[in-house]
Amino acid sequence: LMDEEGPRPATKTDLMLLLRSLSEHHVDYVLIGGQALNLHGYMRATEDIDLLLPMDEINGKRVLDALSVLPDNAAHEVDPVWFTEPGTVRVADEVIVDLMTLAANGETYETLRKHIQKQDMEDFSFYILDIDGLIKTKQSVREKDRNDLQILKILKSRWPDHG
Repeated sequence: LMDEEGPRPATKTDLMLLLRSLSEHHVDYVLIGGQALNLHGYMRATEDIDLLLPMDEINGKRVLDALSVLPDNAAHEVDPVWFTEPGTVRVADEVIVDLMTLAANGETYETLRKHIQKQDMEDFSFYILDIDGLIKTKQSVREKDRNDLQILKILKSRWPDHG
């Protein structure tokens, strides 16, 4: 039985709320993972929101301030110093947000910088990894990453200028 108080899958509304808050707090980040795939037009069930961040304590503080829009304020327990090291900080709020300074295959915010696309919404902008960048983060042995990789290669072949 699911714990009633446990996190629930993130919705598009949750994602947009968080992306708007990241914009308002001037956070350097890029959206990766399943939510990025969804925004590129491949609908895949995904539970969490994955953000890749530069290794930077000040930016880490900004991202934690931005996460204050989440209802349980779980980010309050995170030390911004953690963002100076490679790894992942999982913020298990009403929805789960994985804050990574190191993506699969050793990729970082810096190594993927040229693959970061700015997308404009009506009243804010957000940053998402392009198809080629997502392909780099999916070079892993996990089955879901292998499946995503196949889909990304199909997307790239359909829209060669998209990625």
